[in-house]
Amino acid sequence: MDSITSLDQFNRLLKDYMRSYNTSVHSGIGTTPMERYQQTRSAIRSPKSREWLEECFLNRITRKVNKDSTVSIDKVSYDVPMQFISSKVEIRFLPDDMSSAFILCEGEHYPIRPTDKNENCRTKRNNTPSIDYSRIGGEG
Repeated sequence: MDSITSLDQFNRLLKDYMRSYNTSVHSGIGTTPMERYQQTRSAIRSPKSREWLEECFLNRITRKVNKDSTVSIDKVSYDVPMQFISSKVEIRFLPDDMSSAFILCEGEHYPIRPTDKNENCRTKRNNTPSIDYSRIGGEG
């Protein structure tokens, strides 16, 4: 086989191979893969929805949200909704399209976006101390 010099050439060779493979009788099933597929086509289940099918192919990672309401994915910082501060979240995304990334929580999608460091440093957060020293006799 000559070396492949382009993606188009590779795609043509793959298509030819798949056509040959799917129309040749296989001893294990006693028929061609195409005929076997045609026989069982009525048993094929359809996906619930296009959105459901697309979500099946998303990458999934878990991250702990920092106190500044950010997470890091592949050394890039992303802003997340403040309600998730200090929580572990599941993030779903397409590796080549991080603009579609979101947190999935209780069936809801919460979009994330690359961190704007100037905006992030000015954002007010409700990070009150976990101990109120004035209530336990401390002086303020």
